[in-house]
Amino acid sequence: MPNIRYANMCHWKAIPYRQIENFRDFYYEDKTNTAYYSDWDRILKYQAALGFDGIEIAPWDLSDILPLFGSPENFAAFAKDRGVEVIGMFHGAHASHDAGHEEEAIRAGREAVDTIVKFGGSYMNTCPTQNYCGTGPLSHEEVQQCAKVMNAIGEYATDNGVKIGLHNEFFCAINLPNHRQLIETTDPRYVHYCLDTAQVAILGEDILTFYKDYHDRISTFHLKDTASAFQPDSVRYSRDPEITDDGTRWFWEPGLGELDLEGLYRLLKEHEFKGWMSIEYDGSPDMLASMALTRFHLDTVLRPIYD
Repeated sequence: MPNIRYANMCHWKAIPYRQIENFRDFYYEDKTNTAYYSDWDRILKYQAALGFDGIEIAPWDLSDILPLFGSPENFAAFAKDRGVEVIGMFHGAHASHDAGHEEEAIRAGREAVDTIVKFGGSYMNTCPTQNYCGTGPLSHEEVQQCAKVMNAIGEYATDNGVKIGLHNEFFCAINLPNHRQLIETTDPRYVHYCLDTAQVAILGEDILTFYKDYHDRISTFHLKDTASAFQPDSVRYSRDPEITDDGTRWFWEPGLGELDLEGLYRLLKEHEFKGWMSIEYDGSPDMLASMALTRFHLDTVLRPIYD
């Protein structure tokens, strides 16, 4: 068993078919590549072929997956037949900083844990609250409230065999001034950390320093590169900075940005990290090409450092 197993964070979105049985007829209807990206059968086979034997789904996938498969258990079995296991799901803990929404935020988090258990997953990577714009700056008491909610969700998750990992976006209300405060206020028995390398670097953390400081809290990763680290407050605090109409890409395949991912892998080896790592391709115009490029970089540059 390798030290790190690789998963694909699902960003395919709106896959309309479970399996296209009449592929040749389907192709001849429009003679484009549409058929190749229209069913879960092929998407999962692409993953398995490229060595990504786990998938982390997103909550927005549920509205497509459940009508097609009938239940999380059915989707998990379908994926397993193709050599892919569901490792977990992303979750947004909306308004968790607001004491008036405490019960709602905890209930939503526990429901997400229940869904992950049905998929057979064991990770829930959790954005601790919403965007900075319109919400921040958070007071000390609001960060404490956010930690209180994370602890409650995390305890429930732990009792059900799921690890929750804080997952901070660079534009969240939990931002550079209170990022570490939140981590250190949460209970390490119940709340872990998903290190999204690009998001944390854009936020303003040096990823090697951050990993050295918190390696014992890291439950999993979202591995991706960026050429836009250390953005100023004016960018991170603006409205919806991740969504751009001018073609700006915040995130790149490993090796195509500027992050010291080789240094990170040397630290993974030093601290003997073992577990799952999700690769994330949000912003890619071609998911399959990004997956293949990532696999090449993993096999030729990163995995030889620590495998």
